[in-house]
Amino acid sequence: MKIFVLRRSFFTFRGRKAHELALAGKDTLSRMCSDLGAQVTDGALPAGEKCVLWAVFPFLTREKLAAYLCSHAGSVRFRGGFLERGGAFSEAEPPDAGMFTLADYAAMRGRAFSEKAEALRRGGVCVEEGAQVDDACVLGEGCFVGSGCVLRGACVLGENVTVEGASVLADCSVGSGTRIVSSHADHAVLGADCTVGPFSFLRAGTRLEDGVRIGSFVECKNAHIGSGSKAAHLAYIGDAELGEGVNVGCGVVFANFDGKNKHRTRVGSGTFLGCNCNLIAPVGIGKGCFVAAGTTVTRDLADGDFCIGRSRALAVKEGAGKYLS
Repeated sequence: MKIFVLRRSFFTFRGRKAHELALAGKDTLSRMCSDLGAQVTDGALPAGEKCVLWAVFPFLTREKLAAYLCSHAGSVRFRGGFLERGGAFSEAEPPDAGMFTLADYAAMRGRAFSEKAEALRRGGVCVEEGAQVDDACVLGEGCFVGSGCVLRGACVLGENVTVEGASVLADCSVGSGTRIVSSHADHAVLGADCTVGPFSFLRAGTRLEDGVRIGSFVECKNAHIGSGSKAAHLAYIGDAELGEGVNVGCGVVFANFDGKNKHRTRVGSGTFLGCNCNLIAPVGIGKGCFVAAGTTVTRDLADGDFCIGRSRALAVKEGAGKYLS
């Protein structure tokens, strides 16, 4: 008997039809087509015996449907579809739980995440209650995903990765042993044994090599950061190429935008960037350089250069009263 799925919905949410809403990264229509081997249709149906379903049964399997067909003789109608075998139709219960209202969607979404979590647990991954891992995500043995964390799209995590503290990862690749705490990563690649967070943001194009440390309130965008480099806190690394063992101090800003175009900055291995430095792109800093705190770098530095650029501090004895009175 042929099985058809109608591309129709019982409700819409924010302009999206029910069958387009994601259930652990996979919508109802996709789930039904793969699980039932059904043909999707919008138009007229062929004559003869057939089972026609609306796209409202995301967890209906071929086995469940076969049992339903065997238990009903003749033609039957039910909420969400009909079974046609000739003759008059009789009314029957649906073959499975359906997604007919927004409340049903919430329940189905929770079920999809629960089933994915259970499958991961069987593979040696600890997924706490309340975590959301999309169906296409692949997690290595020994991974831990804490409650409140979200893994979207097709994330790939190596062995013994820790994701905790309400972190959100979207289409990311993460190497073994890396730990991510209360941070957001989007289309980023993280090497092995990295530490990220808390409250960091790895934007698209970010690539961390092994052993990189990205600390609290650090944002990276389209940046390649070499092995063993670290930015412990409060920095922006945008459109940059950092070598190995680079230290990015607190308050460092890679000034990549001139108002019209983005420009890249290159920093050689072993360079030390002190606190509150500004690197005005495009600029290149050689290997083993030392850029003193508070310096604004506007020209290239050769390997081993020391760079300092500060205004001289002026102290006026008992001069504060002029401004505070």
